[in-house]
Amino acid sequence: MRTLPFLIAVAILSATPVFAQDAPVPVTAGPAQVAAPSSPDDWGTTEITITAKFPGPALWRVKKGDAEVYIVGGVPVMLRHFDWDRGRMGRILDKANVLLVGPKARGGPIALVEWTVVKGTGPFSNLYSQLPAATAARFKALATANGIDPKIYAKDTPVVAVMKLRTAIYDKHGLSTTDPEKMLIFMARDRKTPMKPVASYSAASLISKVGGMSKDAREQCVDDTLNEIDFALGHAEAATHAWATGDLNAARLNSPSSATLACIEGASSTRGLLDQGTSDAVKAIDDALSKPGKSVVTFPLSILLRPGGALDQLRAQGAEVSVPDM
Repeated sequence: MRTLPFLIAVAILSATPVFAQDAPVPVTAGPAQVAAPSSPDDWGTTEITITAKFPGPALWRVKKGDAEVYIVGGVPVMLRHFDWDRGRMGRILDKANVLLVGPKARGGPIALVEWTVVKGTGPFSNLYSQLPAATAARFKALATANGIDPKIYAKDTPVVAVMKLRTAIYDKHGLSTTDPEKMLIFMARDRKTPMKPVASYSAASLISKVGGMSKDAREQCVDDTLNEIDFALGHAEAATHAWATGDLNAARLNSPSSATLACIEGASSTRGLLDQGTSDAVKAIDDALSKPGKSVVTFPLSILLRPGGALDQLRAQGAEVSVPDM
């Protein structure tokens, strides 16, 4: 079963924005474009110019001297095992020296102990008595509608319960919060391309922050996550098709905001988490650019394309940012 630290890390690094990629392409068919609920990882409202020049998802190449980093942007929720055009990405991986992957957890016995403290409601309480009546009813209804018994969450705290419900519903509907990186890992393994994590995070620190959330913040977290689930169920297919064809506007409009990041935003001392994710991305790319060769990495579009985001910072440093012609 996925743990809370894992879910938080995925949200931070899956959590967009202006970057031109030539001639516009039409919006792909799918559910009506409805703006996703706002949150700290909101993509913004500026139209993104995109390209029809290459098949597959939008890619960028960052170059300094003899070093190149190829970047794939990701959306928060997409269809699992979606059959997107991997030809272009395969050609890039064939020539790559390394695939940079998501963060590795730092933790140990202390983190596990703190996790057990956050996880349970205690012997004289249950989840639904800790939530406002309307939120509790909505939680139960959403679980039941998706074939899940609400009773299995009764002894979980609100934040843990709603994260577990999110995972269970996404699993039942074949939705993923770890693609496209997961597919890139499979492709790299087939090619025996070396892999290494771009950063690490402290499981104990994240658990402590979530455990220190106020009652109002916990309730907001549950509401935000239920909103995310509702939105994703109706829009993930369209977001995935848009992502797979490089249609960033449609991908943005059909992607939910990251409720888990919003949860952390409500905890104390976490206002800079998205900025830190951007800084980590820039550092990882800078490190890869410090030596000759070709690297591949995937980051959320929100980190790449937000104003002042990773691509803007790399350009400001003098790196050449372009669309790879391959």
